Amino acid sequence: MRVFDRLILTEELVDCRGEVLARRGTVVSAESIAEAAARARPSAATPLAETALAADVDVPLGEHVYAHLFDRGGAREAVRQALLAVRLPDVLFEELLVLRRAGSTIHAHAFATAAVALRLLLGVVGTARGVADLAAAALLHDLGMRHVPRRLGKLRERLGEDEALRVAAHPILGAYHLASVLGPHAAVSSALGHHWRCGQGYPTLRSPPTRSMEVVSVASAFAALTQPRPFRSGAYDARGAADVLVREAAAGLADATTVKLLVHALRGGGGDPRTVRFGHERVGHAPDVNRHVHVTAPVRSPV
Repeated sequence: MRVFDRLILTEELVDCRGEVLARRGTVVSAESIAEAAARARPSAATPLAETALAADVDVPLGEHVYAHLFDRGGAREAVRQALLAVRLPDVLFEELLVLRRAGSTIHAHAFATAAVALRLLLGVVGTARGVADLAAAALLHDLGMRHVPRRLGKLRERLGEDEALRVAAHPILGAYHLASVLGPHAAVSSALGHHWRCGQGYPTLRSPPTRSMEVVSVASAFAALTQPRPFRSGAYDARGAADVLVREAAAGLADATTVKLLVHALRGGGGDPRTVRFGHERVGHAPDVNRHVHVTAPVRSPV
């Protein structure tokens, strides 16, 4: 059976400036997201370096848990410069500022995901054209959580059915929001597909995500595992987070090639990532208490 791929808005979808992006009763689906992108008239873009968020780029780059990713071969400065060069309409930087001021974990998650994703991408494609859009996609992939009640991000226990449905809606809401502002853009695809989990997640997609979008998905999972969350007693270390993703790749829940890119980067980035072989021993640190359970999306549309 197919998991849901559309929903009807029960309230207006509003941006941080109070502008209505979609009215109550709007059916949000792949079709309406594409229509929103076609209607969009993106405003002038500003580089992240010229915004109040510029200093936030350095936070994940300096965290000990990511030292193996950024402490070799000039990786830190390459990622830093690529992130500072991200160009977006001011309103999207304002969305991230709203999250920062609210103390939301989504703000730190956005910058950590973008830094990790860029580390993986730059290790493979260098400064190839398109990296800037992919960096923006990683930075904005979880914007849909801005439309989820804040209390759900602070729960220590397992989500109830209605709460899980609200969380499961965030990729669709984020994709619609970004399509309305950016038009056709990699950020729309990353918002929609970062919980796809090789077809076992949500929402239903017309086709599998590209490898670049899988990089965002794996980077997002790695960043989430290595950051504090209220439902567990601590964070995983880098090895422990990699252990989780290797298990998920073996179970067909994460793209194995992309997980190899991550492991390759954690090992220093030397040689061909295609030669990486996953070990069987799991020696990374995991929190003693972890109440996290992957959200199970409904098997039919709530429309």
